[in-house]
Amino acid sequence: MIESSGKLLALLLDSLTDTYALVLNQDYQIIYANAPFLAHFKFRGSEVVGRHCFDLVGSFTPGEQGPAAFCPVTVDPCHPTRTLLTREDRGEKFFYEATFYPLKRQKPGQWLVAVFRDVTEKAGLEQQLRQGHEVERNLVQASIDGIIVNDIKGNVLIFNEGAAKILGYAPGEVIGKMNAAQFYPPSQAHEIKLKIYDPSYGGVGILENYETLAVHKDGSLIPVWLSARLLYDDGREVGIVGFFRDLRERKRLEEQVLQSERLAGLGKVVAHVTHEIKNPLMLIGGFTRQLGRLSELPPEGRRKLQIIQKEVQRLERFLADLGSFTRVAPPQKVPGSLVDLIREVAELMEASLKERRVEFHLESPTPVPSISFDPGQIRQVLINLFKNALEAMPQGGHLTARVEVTEDGLHLTISDTGQGIAPEHQQEVFTPFFTTKEGGSGLGLTICRQLIDQHRGDITIGSEAGQGTSCHIRLPLNRF
Repeated sequence: MIESSGKLLALLLDSLTDTYALVLNQDYQIIYANAPFLAHFKFRGSEVVGRHCFDLVGSFTPGEQGPAAFCPVTVDPCHPTRTLLTREDRGEKFFYEATFYPLKRQKPGQWLVAVFRDVTEKAGLEQQLRQGHEVERNLVQASIDGIIVNDIKGNVLIFNEGAAKILGYAPGEVIGKMNAAQFYPPSQAHEIKLKIYDPSYGGVGILENYETLAVHKDGSLIPVWLSARLLYDDGREVGIVGFFRDLRERKRLEEQVLQSERLAGLGKVVAHVTHEIKNPLMLIGGFTRQLGRLSELPPEGRRKLQIIQKEVQRLERFLADLGSFTRVAPPQKVPGSLVDLIREVAELMEASLKERRVEFHLESPTPVPSISFDPGQIRQVLINLFKNALEAMPQGGHLTARVEVTEDGLHLTISDTGQGIAPEHQQEVFTPFFTTKEGGSGLGLTICRQLIDQHRGDITIGSEAGQGTSCHIRLPLNRF
């Protein structure tokens, strides 16, 4: 029985209708159990008082604390010990927070008050909140669109996997370390923020489907479709959430469609022009050759005839290029080795390589399987690229063909150590009839891209003036 000096404590504990309490002595014997404890855990007073708390069997689910849930694992003399307990009753799970308070007494020994609170509702709410946050996090991370959330100063708070794929950064490189303005060209971030406040772009605080540019980790510019919203807390602006979609593939497809439309119209013009020019050109070439065979022709006249013949040949080559440009046949694919084809083209151009004092290197760091391609069309691509590289190295240099295989296809990079391409010309290299070479048709790279497109591949050019040029081609593996 609890001592008279503890009657006040007993009355106090009995008045706590939603708190279940035990009082233990220094030997962990139960000297008192309040009425709510007995009623809730379905004990009689005689079953509890005087027993050791370790012997009191309850319906708690065993956890780290073991089956002795009514006893503390450790007792801190300065701070109460807290333990989260669970029990099941008729298939329903309940949660309790058990707190053990040491109480000093005037007499020798110490009491320990064990307080059990039903926190089932609180635990349920916390679980719902965690689940809600988890669902929200998974939705953000699973989005194929890039999602960036930043505070009002621009500090990045959320950077999902979609943003990582588009911009090239890992989330750990960005969150809490970068400012959102760094993902846009200079002054572009400020312009976008002004548009968020402009009602003409979806309403104040809203920016809908705005096409702009983002900056990749490697410094390249990526076309994106951006939507943004201001975030508020109690009417106060606290940040911005931006959703953006990568437009590179869409731009590529649009360019292909536009290119096809241009080619369709150009093909009709070329067919007519070729018909009108070809026959007169043949007559001019024939008469020039006949005149060149005359023995009494003066030297000056013979020199002029040679010039005419040279120009006629140039026009004939130009008409041939036009025909190739406007009448690209569907590829006739067969299994083959790209590496063997590269060696074949290098042998074909061996005399030109030696004449230009260019050393050829073939690199293949990974095993290269056979793939399905049109040997004639890919041979034409290789010859065009090799010729371009030779013309860029009039003083000699190195020409390297590197073949690698990755998960997304077979990659061929043809690099030279030549003059490079001026920055202002790099965006035009695939434009029909664009050329910086005297006597060039401006169709070589355009035809290369057509042929690679027909193989469902990609071709890109990278160059630095004075440092050389690299052409990168990706072809699908097309296993057979």
